[in-house]
Amino acid sequence: MTSLKFGASILLVCLAGCATSSSSYEPPPVPTSAVTLDDGQIHSTLEGRKFYGTTREGSHPYSMSFAPGGVEIFEMAPNKPEKEKWTLKDGVVCIEAKGYPTECSQVKVANNEYWFVDPKSGKVNAHLKLTP
Repeated sequence: MTSLKFGASILLVCLAGCATSSSSYEPPPVPTSAVTLDDGQIHSTLEGRKFYGTTREGSHPYSMSFAPGGVEIFEMAPNKPEKEKWTLKDGVVCIEAKGYPTECSQVKVANNEYWFVDPKSGKVNAHLKLTP
């Protein structure tokens, strides 16, 4: 009987481990107090700064650095940094990464946190902070 209880305990521990190891991240919702940035605000907010986020798939930490001239550097260990292109028009930032579809977002800000939100669907593409 003891071995049956022990076996059941092991099964529960394994199931709990499996449930917690499934690592997917869901960004927090955009607060109602968030402000949508215009082109000038986006330029002054993004350029020359590094932002930190977490991937939905696998919950991997990453960073994005936006430079003038439309260059963005995406870094996620253990991979080498990737040079991507970003454009801005009518309050919408589009990021072009090699091998991925172009992702366009409005930038919303509240409490020094940044949400990149799809202007058509309202889906949060990224939730970024200034610190890891």
